[in-house]
Amino acid sequence: MSEFEYLAVFMSIIFGISVTHILAGVIRSVYQGKANETRFVLTAFFFLVLVLNWWIGYLWSKQEVWRLDQFLVIVIWSVTHYVGAITLYPPQTAGIGTPLKYRPHWFLWAFVAVVLTDILQTAARGDLFANPIYLPVVLHWALVSLVAIYLDRSRVHRWIAWYLLLTLIAWSFGERLFLE
Repeated sequence: MSEFEYLAVFMSIIFGISVTHILAGVIRSVYQGKANETRFVLTAFFFLVLVLNWWIGYLWSKQEVWRLDQFLVIVIWSVTHYVGAITLYPPQTAGIGTPLKYRPHWFLWAFVAVVLTDILQTAARGDLFANPIYLPVVLHWALVSLVAIYLDRSRVHRWIAWYLLLTLIAWSFGERLFLE
C-alpha cells in the first residue's frame, strides 16, 4: 500500500462518516418534525462541500515524497469536515439530562475552520496560487460566515445559507468545470 492509498483510506472513512452523519440527521429531523429550511439549505451546501473536497483529496495521489506536516494537514483538514457535520446535526445523546442542540453559529464556526484548513491543505499541496480566484472565493465564504455569526439573526442565517449554496454551485460547476 502506498502512502497515498494509506491516507486515502483515512480520508474516505472520515468523509464517508461525515456524509452518513448528515444523511442520518436529515432523516431524523424530518421524522421528528423538526424540518427547517435554513438547516436543509446548509445541509445541501455542506454535503456538496464534503463531496467536492473528498474528490479534491485525490489530487494528493500525485505526491511522491511525503512529509509529516503534509500528513498532519490532511488529517486535520479531514477531521474539520467531520466537525462541521457534527455541528450541523449534533449526535443524539443517551443517558444525559441535556441533549445537544443545533446552533447555526456553531456550524458557521466549524465551516470557517473548514475553509482555513482547506487553504492549508491547498498550500501544502503547492496549489494555493494555481487558480487566481481560489483564495478570494474561499476567504469570502469565511467572511460571510463570520458576518452571519456576528449578526446572529435567523433571517440573516437563511439568506447566507442560500448564498453559500448558490455560490458553491456556481464555483463548482461554473468555474471549476468550465474554466479549468
